[in-house]
Amino acid sequence: MNTEFLKLELIEWILSLKDAEALNEIQKMKENFSENALAVQPRQFGCGKGIFTYVAEDFDETPPGFEDYMLP
Repeated sequence: MNTEFLKLELIEWILSLKDAEALNEIQKMKENFSENALAVQPRQFGCGKGIFTYVAEDFDETPPGFEDYMLP
């Protein structure tokens, strides 16, 4: 199932609800999701350690064909 189909199915299910308490519960879930989705944890020093395990010896060299773009 693709996400668009699931979204439409969920919307239809919510529209069919008649119970105000259930709708209020869904509203609370939505608010909690929005708050958690926007909360971004600050990065900590060293959090990327070990991600790069190999760096080529010519990493700082100018790639072929880019000599014309280099400053004199």
